[in-house]
Amino acid sequence: MMLVLCGTQKQEFVRMIRAIEELANEYEIIVQAGHSKYQSNKMKIFDFITSEELTKLYDQADYIVTHGGAGSMFQAVKAGKKTLVFPRLAKYGEHVDDHQLQLASKFAELGYLQVFNDGDDIKTSITKLQAFVPKRYDLNGEISILVAKKLNDFLAI
Repeated sequence: MMLVLCGTQKQEFVRMIRAIEELANEYEIIVQAGHSKYQSNKMKIFDFITSEELTKLYDQADYIVTHGGAGSMFQAVKAGKKTLVFPRLAKYGEHVDDHQLQLASKFAELGYLQVFNDGDDIKTSITKLQAFVPKRYDLNGEISILVAKKLNDFLAI
């Protein structure tokens, strides 16, 4: 099963959902769409999912495809899931800037997940994700330092 997370931002993120729908004949796909309005008879789409249900879905998922929100990425990394981050981009009006791409790229550089870059092919990205072995989460490792630094940078603005 593939769990797809669009986050809770008010801006729509149908670009990711539309790309993921290409995989619906090969995977069971559950989408937490947030404020994104998208209908499909190939995937299960929910606006929002309770935190209890989301925890269960994380446990059941073989793959996580998520926007680049720190909380969504961090939860996937903690769960040890093969994760593909599809960052929201400012040029599409999906966010105010490209901080999701910057944070996801750093997580990928550290070996915790993979990033879907603008222009990538979703099927190729998922094939690479299948072979990917994510680095094991370490509570005292660089993720907590990275998140703290990003939060400090953000709050300093």
